[in-house]
Amino acid sequence: MNAQRPNKRLWRQMIIHLGLWLPITAMAGLFSWPTPPLPPDTTTQNVAGRIVFNGLDMHAQTFSSPRSPDEILAFYRKAWAGQVVVNPMGHEQVIGHRQGDYFMTVQVSAAGGGSKGNIGVVDITSAPAHFVPGEGLPKPMDSKVFNDIRYPDDPIPSRMVALQNHLSPRQNAGFYRERLAGDGWKPVDDHCSASGCVLDYQRGDQKMNLAITPGPQGRSQLVMTIQNP
Repeated sequence: MNAQRPNKRLWRQMIIHLGLWLPITAMAGLFSWPTPPLPPDTTTQNVAGRIVFNGLDMHAQTFSSPRSPDEILAFYRKAWAGQVVVNPMGHEQVIGHRQGDYFMTVQVSAAGGGSKGNIGVVDITSAPAHFVPGEGLPKPMDSKVFNDIRYPDDPIPSRMVALQNHLSPRQNAGFYRERLAGDGWKPVDDHCSASGCVLDYQRGDQKMNLAITPGPQGRSQLVMTIQNP
């Protein structure tokens, strides 16, 4: 797990936003996972053996290429015959394409004289009937959970839950100190600053990290990562 974590950090931004525009459609049938085409001289690396993104099975890779982001987007527009959705995400672009029972996305940004990014393939037939993101975890009232991601096949299985609410980072930290202590979690590290709060806890062979940062419009964003969930 430790060797893969840097790749997961690169992937985190995309999977946090992916749910905003991924067309979830219930369909019958299950086929082999498609492999997105790659521009020439592009190299890839797997993020994890298996990802379950909001209840959906997902394969993910990072990539690097000597080609510019515009060239990457042009390649996929041509490869996917213009049947694409393109969305800006800060300084990055995400291009998506539906192929049968799968939805493929490529996130690309500039890197040196070329580009880097992430490639995701989601099995949209795997959508559960009644998925509840963040189920079983403590959350302050009125929190909105927008992603719940599991890595079940890692050497150390893990789960990452991202949520947002109107409490300050310090108020969120106070809530979790009280709730986690009541649930048997022991504090390992706990500090807050102007940039937010970071809390680490342990319970038996389980470890939990909470990163809480101030967001726009007085909201806080919280990412909870749990080992051996």
